Amino acid sequence: MGFVVFSQEINWLTLEQAEVEMKKSPKKSLLIDFYTDWCGWCKKMDISTFKEAEVIEHINKNYIPVKFDAETKQDVTFRGKTYKYVRASNGRGINSFAYFSLQGRLSYPAYAVMKNDGSMERILLGYMPKDKFLEGLNVPE
Repeated sequence: MGFVVFSQEINWLTLEQAEVEMKKSPKKSLLIDFYTDWCGWCKKMDISTFKEAEVIEHINKNYIPVKFDAETKQDVTFRGKTYKYVRASNGRGINSFAYFSLQGRLSYPAYAVMKNDGSMERILLGYMPKDKFLEGLNVPE
């Protein structure tokens, strides 16, 4: 009798890696974790919710997971469009990919579920424990 061994962590990809993966797995949606280096709740998600076995299993099985620094100063290209860093009047800046993906709702952590065709399925905002996060992804109990 065999058993399946699941990964002990989420297989996070860069946006560029995810675009390659989308061609291999056209039925999977992207799950993008938008974070910033200064975000304490983002770090809490990484050490708590994203370490939960059910969350790891669900994300790795059903999504192409992407971790994206919303304030990256590097240009990123996705689906043929280049997104640039934009400095805000308050001195902080944002990468326009995060701005457009989150529809201007710049609160972190934030998660976007994007269909393979580039359309947005849902946006989740804020720190969430396992049950609330899975519920937000519409995982039946």
